[in-house]
Amino acid sequence: MEASEQRKNADAAVQQAQQERQEYHSKLERMAAQLEGALEQQSQIDWNALIESDPVEYLKQQQLFQQRQALYQQNTQERQKLAQQFQTEQAQAHQSYLAKQQEDLLAKLPDWKDDAKAKAEKTAISEFLQKQGFEAEDISSIADHRHVLVARKAMLYDQIMANAKLQAKKVQEAPQRVVKPGVGESRHIDGRSAASKRLEKTGRVEDAAAVFAQFL
Repeated sequence: MEASEQRKNADAAVQQAQQERQEYHSKLERMAAQLEGALEQQSQIDWNALIESDPVEYLKQQQLFQQRQALYQQNTQERQKLAQQFQTEQAQAHQSYLAKQQEDLLAKLPDWKDDAKAKAEKTAISEFLQKQGFEAEDISSIADHRHVLVARKAMLYDQIMANAKLQAKKVQEAPQRVVKPGVGESRHIDGRSAASKRLEKTGRVEDAAAVFAQFL
């Protein structure tokens, strides 16, 4: 519980920092737009005519123009810095997300702690999804452990159904055992009866299989 509370506090602090940085970035964007507009207006000044008509105003406008250019350059650098910080945080957040998904996946599939088993099943799942029409790029981008679990269950169900159909086909194609009338048939019927009674008492899968075998 303490670790969970610490994680919540950390997440809240990160969200607050991100919100403050977003607000700061918005202010920089507005400031940049204002500076661009002012510099565009000053670029329309006929500097040669201005220095001839009003040298003092010329110097004033030149100084203002240079100050605005410097501010715009600083603004651009600051926005680039924020963009880099955002990209770094996004990459770190993605890595943290992947680590958490891997942790949750291993909690649900402890067998995957064995790298060989994990690799074999991942390959099988990937091939299964490709057969269902998924592109390789889509498969490689799966990160949510729940999607992996669903895909694995679908693959295993598909395998079970395929094996069931194969076994049913083998039973249908197997030659029927012919029992001659008489004592042998009576014993066979007695065997069915005994197996059926055992099944009624125990309900076990093994006894059910024994009853089924009596009919082959």
